[in-house]
Order: sequence, then C-alpha cells, then structure tokens
Amino acid sequence: MSEISKARYFLFGFTAAIYLAAWILTYLGGLKMDSTKFLASAASSLICVATFNYLLRKPKLQYLRSLVETVGLGIALTGPLIMLTYLAALTNHPLQDHRLMQMDQNLGIDWMALIATADAHPIFPLALTLAYNSFAFQLLLLPALLSISRQAARAYQMVAAHGFICVFASFISIWYPALGTYAALSIDISQFKNIDASWGLASVDQMMAVRTDPGFVLRLDQASGIITFPSVHAAAAILCAWATWPLKLVRFPLIILNIFMFFSAFVVGGHYVVDLISGIAITGFAIALVLYVTRLPARKSASLCENAQLSH
Repeated sequence: MSEISKARYFLFGFTAAIYLAAWILTYLGGLKMDSTKFLASAASSLICVATFNYLLRKPKLQYLRSLVETVGLGIALTGPLIMLTYLAALTNHPLQDHRLMQMDQNLGIDWMALIATADAHPIFPLALTLAYNSFAFQLLLLPALLSISRQAARAYQMVAAHGFICVFASFISIWYPALGTYAALSIDISQFKNIDASWGLASVDQMMAVRTDPGFVLRLDQASGIITFPSVHAAAAILCAWATWPLKLVRFPLIILNIFMFFSAFVVGGHYVVDLISGIAITGFAIALVLYVTRLPARKSASLCENAQLSH
C-alpha cells in the first residue's frame, strides 16, 4: 500500500473515531448542545466527500479526489473537535492563569514590556492581526495546494495532524484551563494604540459560560477557540510551515506568514509565552505520530524489497 493510501485511510479512520468519541463523551459528560447545525455541517461535508470520491475514482483524478477529501474532512472535523474543547472546559478545573504567568516570569518574560513594544509600531500589530486571521484560511488552502501539487500524502497527513493537535490540546487544557493574559490581567484593551486585542477576549464569555452556567448550550455558530494552554494558533503555525515545505513556489512567503501567525498568538490572541512553547511541542508530537503511522511501514517494506533485490 502506498504512502498516499495509508495517509488517506488513516485520515478517514481518525475522522470516524473522533466523531464517535466526541458524541459519546458529549452524552456522558452532559454537555448540552444544539445538534442541528453540527449535524447539518457534518452531513453536508461528508456527503460532498462521498459524492466526489465516487466521481473522481479514476487514478488520473486522484489529486482532485485528495483535494476534496482533505478539505471536506477538515471541515467535517471542525464540529467534533469543538465539542472536545468544550467538554474539557466543562470539567471546571480551577483556572491556571496565575501558574502560566509564573511560568512566563520564570523564563524571564516581561509581558507588559513586550506588549508595549509591539504596540509602539503600527505596522507590526497589523501584520500580526492579518496573520492571526489566516488560521482557518490556511487550514483549508494548504491541503488544496498540496493536492494540486501532487503532494496528496502530505495533504492527508496535515489534516490528520491538525486533528491530533486539537485532541492533545483539549486533553491538556482539562488541567490547565485559562482565560488568557488580557482577561486575567484585566487589561483595558482600549489603551492600545495599534494592537487589536479583541481576539484575546473573544472566547472569555464562552469559556466562563460553559464552566459556570448550568443552562449553557453549545451552538456551532457561537462557538470559539476557548483553549489557552497549549496555543492551537501557535501549533497551527508550526504545522502549516511544515506542510508548506514541498510547495517551492510559495514555501518562503507562507513560512514568513506562519512566523507572524506564531507570534500573533502572543500579541493578538492574548496567550502566554508558555502557551506558544507547548504549541510547538504538541505539533512536533502530532506530526511525528502521523508520519510514523503513514510512512514507517512503507519504509520497512521498501527496505525489505531492496534487500530482496540485493540477494538476487
């Protein structure tokens, strides 16, 4: 079996497993949700994938099939992955902002000084905001570009790795729930001249509601990224930089964009520096895991074939 096939089947299996786990845990965890839009989004994405899978089944159209499947499954995974993040918050462990801030201080990070420096330069915060907002766009664009560029295996691997990143981040956040720097420090964001810190406060209401409101209902159109530690934005920046490497024409512009997106998590998203560091760690682990499953057996098979040829 080729690496593309292994990566493809792995992504399909991962998607099925996440759907099953998310719905079972939602039921067991008692998370109330408006399932209509979650089901509608999942159904439309999966039907689209199934339809084009049939229409594009010819080998010469494989790159188009991988485009539809990676983008479609990436969208389909959004719902259950969001459910997992809210389930993690629902465990209602004590907020850990004070610990995360202390970790930053132990690293010698003067948060206020860094933010003041960033705010003093109008171009820099604007570039960071644009990079921060490229998050979802890149997660859809890159699998498509990889597929068109005949890098289908990398496209499937990227989507699967992003799924693992979200699972790992949700699990870790059970014990490290946090509101982020702007909320924890009660920063008046109107004092900033150039930084748009609204994104750093966007998820606070949702985070507090799922933790404290017995009548809270999760709705897909109101859901937001509520995980602070690890930073999924920083993790996605590392993942996208890794995924874009085979795309020679756009490799360096996209890497630069993702360098900005990585640091935007700190300035725009209101993350602690340790959030970014932990994002690097879970991304490395997720990529290594996906590559191990989808590549290592192929390498072993190739090695066995080479040895057989040498023996002849």
